[in-house]
Amino acid sequence: MEFSSLEFLFRFLPIFLIIYYLVPVKYKNPVLFFGSLVFYAMGSWKDALLLLFSMSLNYILVLLMDHIRRKSSRNTMLVILLCYNIGLLCIFKYTRLSLPLGISFYTFTMLSYVLDVYKKKTAALRDYLEYGTYILLFPKLISGPIAQFANMAGQLKKHPIRLEKIEHGLTLFIIGLGYKVIIANHLAILWRDIQGIGFESISTPLAWMGAFGYSAQLFFDFQGYSLMAIGIGEMLGFDLPKNFDHPYRSRTVSEFYRRWHITLGRWFRDYLYIPLGGNRKGNAWTFFNLLIVWVVTGMWHGSTINFPLWGLILFVFIALERFVIRNFLEKHGWLAHLYIWFVIPLTWVVFAITKLSDLKVYFARLFPFFGTGIAVNAGDYLKYGRTYGVFFLLAFVVSLPFMDKILKKCWKKWWMKAILFVVLWICIYQIANGLNNPFMYFSF
Repeated sequence: MEFSSLEFLFRFLPIFLIIYYLVPVKYKNPVLFFGSLVFYAMGSWKDALLLLFSMSLNYILVLLMDHIRRKSSRNTMLVILLCYNIGLLCIFKYTRLSLPLGISFYTFTMLSYVLDVYKKKTAALRDYLEYGTYILLFPKLISGPIAQFANMAGQLKKHPIRLEKIEHGLTLFIIGLGYKVIIANHLAILWRDIQGIGFESISTPLAWMGAFGYSAQLFFDFQGYSLMAIGIGEMLGFDLPKNFDHPYRSRTVSEFYRRWHITLGRWFRDYLYIPLGGNRKGNAWTFFNLLIVWVVTGMWHGSTINFPLWGLILFVFIALERFVIRNFLEKHGWLAHLYIWFVIPLTWVVFAITKLSDLKVYFARLFPFFGTGIAVNAGDYLKYGRTYGVFFLLAFVVSLPFMDKILKKCWKKWWMKAILFVVLWICIYQIANGLNNPFMYFSF
């Protein structure tokens, strides 16, 4: 079930919130636990059984690990837990088995709990419902944000409901829904049209339009989901972590990924990069550790060859920035911005196209002096520019810095509420008329 579906908007969410707000505080975690399980099971009861099994196995083994005082035995238990969680994820990622919805995200959530308890950052939970609420919390269950256990432990015991938080959460939810339905869903049609035409037949301007369109689609799709998740979290009394911080304002690829999918980057930093040694062992080890992190990041996203290739390309740019061109980019801010707006869409093309043969053709259209095929209609970009130009413009306007300032200052104003009401009903109208796509990160 998706946040941008009529079933969620008019059935699940209202019924769940009414029950959640009416029950006494001591029953809120049980309502969250069972409500989240129902939410997930409505997609697939088989996947829900697998999730329950994995969650319960982790709960039992972590309790055992927490009771063990001997370091070698604790290490053995940790290896067992890591092998099970990572192994299960790899089995589904790299075989022909159907990928359970959200397994990449809830596996990292479970691993956060395992590793935080192992490192004694927090004690293992004895209360199964409290533990299960952390894992299953439905706003973040399927596509994040990935909330690390150490940062959520206190919130699981007390998540007060305040009218102002409900109001602000609803505001974030509607903005996220607008990003998804009004911007991302329309730009998704452009990318599908380009795929339908055939990469070898599009003009170079349309190829670039497609690269920028896919970049904007991915951003507003995932940013939209994250805002909706954070908004629902606020309505439930939780503060879920921020997942995006205007990545396209960055000046380096490294900065871009500190601002993009922040919770995933933080997870890899805390549980992979730093344990590997981070940048504490000199440049050679830093170089190697960055390589490992980015190849694993690519593999986490998918099993086809383009994903580790995408991760490897990002590693190359980040290594170049760190060891070669950092000073130049710091001194030439406007060139650094142009560099990001040029490089990042090209890397998203690698992310989007799973076959290397198709990827080669697309890059040949982007850079036609390498030559592969000709544009069947050299003026095709004019047609698509007229159709999708308004959505590119809208994406640009809502991304401007002053829009954040307006929202922070005016989200309680009556006219802002009127705008949000209109946005909500535009979204509902478009969803009712069939203009809806699955969230893109459901695939990962």
